[in-house]
Amino acid sequence: MMRNRLYTKDEVLQVVEAALNALDSTEAPIQEPEHLDNDIPQKSSPVNAKVTLTVPEAAELIGICKPTMYEMVRAGKVRSVKVGKKILISRQSLMDWLKEGDSYEEAC
Repeated sequence: MMRNRLYTKDEVLQVVEAALNALDSTEAPIQEPEHLDNDIPQKSSPVNAKVTLTVPEAAELIGICKPTMYEMVRAGKVRSVKVGKKILISRQSLMDWLKEGDSYEEAC
């Protein structure tokens, strides 16, 4: 049966120092993974995500009730288009409204 052993502070420092020395002695430069490169634009939504949302979908996405979302559309707080009887809100206009930080006071 193996017992767990607690290491002393000196032993831990020796292991850390040995690891740092091993890293310093590597001749090849350490390259950051590509996904951490800030020069590559990152996608903020899934590939199959819809570009537009219905009012109920937009309300669910940002966590508010449908009547409040309809009122925000009516008041012009969030840009939308009407296609037939359906009101569509672009994801981008919803994200722009959130980014602006414009508040809306309407209880559900």
